[in-house]
Amino acid sequence: MKQKNSKSIHALIACGGTGGHLFPGIAVGEVLASRGHDVTLLISEKKIDTLAASGHPELRFEKMPFLAMPKPWSPKMFGFLKGLWQGTKACRKIIRDHQVDVVLGMGGFTSFAPLYAGRKEGCSTLIHESNAIPGKANRLNARFSDIVLCGLDACKNHFPKHGDVRVVGTPIRSSMRKQNSDDPHAFFKLDKDKRTLLIMGGSQGARGVNRAVGMALEEFEKMGIQVLHIAGPTDYEEVRDVYAKHPLLKQHVAAFCHRMDLAYRVADLAIARSGASSMSELAYFGVPSLLVPYPYAAEDHQTRNAEIFDKAGAAMLMGESDLNADTLADAVRSVFNDTRKAGEMKKAAQKLAVKNSAEKIADLLVKTVQG
Repeated sequence: MKQKNSKSIHALIACGGTGGHLFPGIAVGEVLASRGHDVTLLISEKKIDTLAASGHPELRFEKMPFLAMPKPWSPKMFGFLKGLWQGTKACRKIIRDHQVDVVLGMGGFTSFAPLYAGRKEGCSTLIHESNAIPGKANRLNARFSDIVLCGLDACKNHFPKHGDVRVVGTPIRSSMRKQNSDDPHAFFKLDKDKRTLLIMGGSQGARGVNRAVGMALEEFEKMGIQVLHIAGPTDYEEVRDVYAKHPLLKQHVAAFCHRMDLAYRVADLAIARSGASSMSELAYFGVPSLLVPYPYAAEDHQTRNAEIFDKAGAAMLMGESDLNADTLADAVRSVFNDTRKAGEMKKAAQKLAVKNSAEKIADLLVKTVQG
């Protein structure tokens, strides 16, 4: 049931394109909507955005044909600038039609047009950067933002010229934070007396991680552990076929998981990419991890993210080029065979969690409008 405010605001949240932008944006939108405020979430036309939106009928979503920025002298630049002009025009119409008070950009070039339009229409404007190093888009977006919000403390120093930069953590969806009595072992048909290794590649999978894990399955089988593997839709069939060759290994393989809260609750150790959103969730649930940064991430920001968790003792950083059956099995074994180490990693992960990030950001959005 929504709480009634004496004065509500209308927030426009630009969060499309990737799970790392989308899910934190939804988290903030959920908090605002639960407090009686109006929220419109701008998303891209990507399949992941549509899939995520379908799970939140209580929120209003608007699709925009956002384009990635090409290199300066690329022949695609003309099309990008034309699309940017059209996007800004469309955003200004949305802002006027819905009487938007504040615009929040969750990162990427999908946020540029809404922020620029918001500034032109006299709205308060904010951006959120979840990674340790801001991308080129958010460095540009910061120029059109009244306040810059950072998920990690390491990010703050990358905005030296901005007058208002705050560290607030990265929001986690309400569905992840709800207390429930669902049995995660029963949900995934796993054994309660076996330790569970969770493997996930983020919202779009991770082929390098998937294939390295496939080579290590025989060793996992020898350890007597069980595996919950979220392979991503692209690699699902290939991963499933590899697991089929190891029938003695207790396993649950899926393309996508709608109950990641249960996946984290059942996990004793995770192998994952080091996108900021996934790392925030690992910290929230206190899951020790082996982090394998996506090697082609802009400015290698996933490595910078992983280094923070590695230094804190919450995770072990592993380069994708170093992955093979032996290195992966050795790393997993080093955690599962050392109860003390696993416990220390869990505590370290929990210390990195900012559990009320969505509420902090929602409070700030309301404050910027109401004063």
